[in-house]
Amino acid sequence: MSDSERTSRAFDVQALLEGAEQLQAKRLALRSSGAMGSGLRERVRLMGRMSSLTLHLMLGGTLAVGTGMIFMPHHPRYRALVQWWHRRLCRVLGVRIVVKGQASVRSALWVSNHVSWLDIPVLGALFPVFFLSKAEVASWPVLGQLARAAGTVFIKRGSGDSRQVSDQLATLLRVGHNVLFFPEGTTTDGQALRRFFHRLFQAGLDASTCIQPVLICYRREGSLDPWVPFIGDDEFVPHARQLLMLDKVHVEVHVLAELAAEGRDARVLASRVEAVMRHELKKILLEP
Repeated sequence: MSDSERTSRAFDVQALLEGAEQLQAKRLALRSSGAMGSGLRERVRLMGRMSSLTLHLMLGGTLAVGTGMIFMPHHPRYRALVQWWHRRLCRVLGVRIVVKGQASVRSALWVSNHVSWLDIPVLGALFPVFFLSKAEVASWPVLGQLARAAGTVFIKRGSGDSRQVSDQLATLLRVGHNVLFFPEGTTTDGQALRRFFHRLFQAGLDASTCIQPVLICYRREGSLDPWVPFIGDDEFVPHARQLLMLDKVHVEVHVLAELAAEGRDARVLASRVEAVMRHELKKILLEP
């Protein structure tokens, strides 16, 4: 990594830390003001959704084994079933989705900004895509097995296996699948993009496919939702519990125009996609 890249990454990390601190301060202020309810109604909602979520996870495990999906996760016949499962999960979580734009009809390497673990069921409900996820997810109880059955590709951070994973993604793309990854490598508060890691863009070049960018924006009462981002010191269980208590989660998914994966340099391609997405995100955030 060059000195300029190291400096850029350092600024990114500093911005993440500052964004997490500001977000936590806003959450604390909302709780103190009573804007975030925690009364009987919210507790009843939490209990009802937890029961529905447990049943839905059990259904997912049953379908994964009963249909044989767990043994052939990348078979095209299961894409519609996986999307249905994600859509039902979003309903259980109280997520309301608005899609803006038209997705590519061709096989594509999809890239998205990353705000929360909620991004995966939202995007999985809308599009027939396989996800790339950190290797730790594979070991999570229940969720890890479901992710594997749904065809998720896992990568171990810092292991140097990005070339191998890129080859695996390219193989999926060549046979007509869509693969989605989050090039920022971590989550943000949704206000800006981090620098993109470029190595996995090589899959798009190797498969001679297009790049399909999407942007996710969670809103609440005209502003960015302060509860959905999963950043900083957030822990999964308390964060999920908080989301289950909310009345609804409103999310916009903006599908941008596809970009050709041209040339031989993954770094140049990543920079071009990042610039387009950064420009579009600024415009989206200015919308009422």
